[in-house]
Amino acid sequence: MVITGLALQNLRSHKSFTLKFPSKTTIIVGANAIGKTSIIEALALLSTGNSFRAGRVEEMINFDADLARVKGIINYNYEADSSKELIMSKEEIEKDEIEIIITRGEVNGKKTQYRLFSVNGVKRRKKDATGKFYTVVFRPEDMRLIEGSPSRRRIFLDTILSMIHPEYEAAAKNYDQTLRRRNKLLFQVREREQPRTSLQYWNINLARYGEILQKYRKDFVASFTGVEFPVNFEIEYDPSVISDKRIEQYIDREIAAGHTLIGPHKDDIIVFLTQKGRRLRLDTFGSRGQQRLGVLWLKFCELEYLTSIAENKKTLLLLDDILSELDDDSKILALSVLKNYQSVVTTTDEGLISEIQKHSDDSIVIKL
Repeated sequence: MVITGLALQNLRSHKSFTLKFPSKTTIIVGANAIGKTSIIEALALLSTGNSFRAGRVEEMINFDADLARVKGIINYNYEADSSKELIMSKEEIEKDEIEIIITRGEVNGKKTQYRLFSVNGVKRRKKDATGKFYTVVFRPEDMRLIEGSPSRRRIFLDTILSMIHPEYEAAAKNYDQTLRRRNKLLFQVREREQPRTSLQYWNINLARYGEILQKYRKDFVASFTGVEFPVNFEIEYDPSVISDKRIEQYIDREIAAGHTLIGPHKDDIIVFLTQKGRRLRLDTFGSRGQQRLGVLWLKFCELEYLTSIAENKKTLLLLDDILSELDDDSKILALSVLKNYQSVVTTTDEGLISEIQKHSDDSIVIKL
């Protein structure tokens, strides 16, 4: 399975844009702010139905337009490689055309959903239109994954687990809704506007959905053991354990604080570096270069996890202008995986094209 085509209409700076992917590696070269990341964003959107950039999906729509369209063509029965001739009748080719229309909640004066999905021209639910392939995105913002806030690391966990496991995605959505409602009630109980008993239903749901999230997170992090990498990194899952018992233990403090003090929204992961027999926290004691290697290791672990459970689905690797952020050794590591995946690599530096091509058996260069 491969992505063979992409079409954008009124998506951010792209009024009308089409792109074909005849090769295993597509290298997109262009200046900053020309729309390279929007292409990466659109490909990830086709995979997950979500944007990794926009706080609200309608932010993706061009300022002068009422809606945006993203269309992708997926071919299921051949691999991308322009060096190999493809001889196949139209009847033999199995493909899907996925389209996502993004709105501002209103079209032609009528209220509508913010995202409308279709496959081969037939309207579908999000879960039926997306998830046909996986994406792993590596962008400059990820370089702060190790030394950044815990929320960044929770997003790292949520992004991949929501993409793969429908139960996790549903639990995450329900947990967030429950958390917001419960926090409001905790404040009202503190102010004596609501009785303490009003929390019971929300306490049950918080534990129910929270336990699902933490189970998946624990299993995901456990899968990192044994991933081959030239530097010895380890990871620990640091959960803020949620259960009926712990909720009861914390309820008085939470009422006093007016918000929820425990649960998956407080979770974190900690990366360690073993060096000369010493196990060091990477965020505290690692150098800038070591921390970036740690981020690269996390991405390798993400790829390995997808490979282990992918079944018949393929993974599209999206490297968005990260090579300028890496030293020479890290560049070689990052590019070493290109031979294993269909990839889209963006860069502002034409001088990097030949270096990227050294690591890919088959590539095409697109200049914006």
